[in-house]
Amino acid sequence: MSQAAGTDGILSMVLKDKRLTESNVTLGDRLPGALVAGLGIVGIVGLALTGFGATVVGAKHAMAAYHTAVMAVLGICLGSLFWVMLFHILNAKWPITIRRQMEHVMRAMWVVMILFLPILLIEIIAGGILFKWMNPEITAGDAIYEHKAAYLNTPFFVLRAIVYFGIWIALITRFWAWQREQDETGDRWVSSKARFTSAYGLILFALSVAFAGFDWLMSLDFHFFSTMWGVYFFAGAAYSAMALNIIITSLLRAAGKLEGLVTEEHLHDQGKLLFAFTCFWAYIAFSQYFLIWYSNIPEETRYFDFRQEVFPNATLALVLGHFVLPFIFLLPRPLKRFRPYVALFAGCALALHVLDIWWVVRPMADAAKMKAAALEGTTAEPLGIKAAWVDLAAIVGVLGIFGAVVVRNVFSGNLVPVNDPRLGECLHHKNYV
Repeated sequence: MSQAAGTDGILSMVLKDKRLTESNVTLGDRLPGALVAGLGIVGIVGLALTGFGATVVGAKHAMAAYHTAVMAVLGICLGSLFWVMLFHILNAKWPITIRRQMEHVMRAMWVVMILFLPILLIEIIAGGILFKWMNPEITAGDAIYEHKAAYLNTPFFVLRAIVYFGIWIALITRFWAWQREQDETGDRWVSSKARFTSAYGLILFALSVAFAGFDWLMSLDFHFFSTMWGVYFFAGAAYSAMALNIIITSLLRAAGKLEGLVTEEHLHDQGKLLFAFTCFWAYIAFSQYFLIWYSNIPEETRYFDFRQEVFPNATLALVLGHFVLPFIFLLPRPLKRFRPYVALFAGCALALHVLDIWWVVRPMADAAKMKAAALEGTTAEPLGIKAAWVDLAAIVGVLGIFGAVVVRNVFSGNLVPVNDPRLGECLHHKNYV
């Protein structure tokens, strides 16, 4: 018997497994209309309140809140794309039954692109609300900006944004088209194509994510510079994507789906990866901070000093919530196999991911306000958490729209790749460590 025939025979036997019945791997005739509509309405209301906040609190704070939310969901989509490509290139067997939910999340990239467009248009038309380097009055005579002007200019900034989204959407479209083809035809060679594409896709991903982090987050303070910023942004993206995957699979299990397909063995590995990227994020964040503290360059140290002055509690919350507590409480093996416990920490991880982006973006609104007052010969105090309702409205609004699209995707088809040739090994996955 040829190897191909043997593989087809094994897959045929796997497909007869009772765990792969339609009632277990699809949401059946359940309609997501009410849930999608509810999330959409929440999203629209949140965005409307954000717009109202721009008139009450100020455009800078409303833009910072909206930018925080969009960058947070962008990170989740990018992290999901990363895990899909990583699993393919490693030819990993155990995550087959959890991979589909990552595919559903990464497919929401198109709505993230649409949500990003207002940021791009408003910043260009207004001449830089958050991206102050777009304002020639501010950059005139600035030696640091002059050194970066060849990179930080509006036409090149827009071109790079088009390239980034073009790369991500092209990869996502290709992977999803192949997965649909494999679901329909059972063509095992689709997995080989996905693995080959992941080899160069990960390189394109690494470069585009790093430079997107430089462009859309680090350049908010164009005096600040960190060679580790791209990895810092990536670490949060991978971390938050795994957290959302844990939440989605846990909710599906609670709904009576994926019985025997996503077991405590898979949960254990999800928990291990969440723990691993807790440590990785902390390692990158501390390494960045330590090098900046050691070099003691004013443009770099001021970045951290200002955040500690304006949001000391948020800084402490990131240290404790993003590393110390997860490190302690996700370390024991038995706890990583208890679904409600891991799901709880995954929810906290998503909240801390948003807080991390907020800690990067929101202080720039206060800094811009104080800078504008200084140019006018007056002084202004930072709002701190006084305008937190605007931040909350923007975050809820963007997450509502994003959540509606993800829910629609989850309901759109199979909850697992039923014809993946590695499915049989996944169904018998066992952890020994």
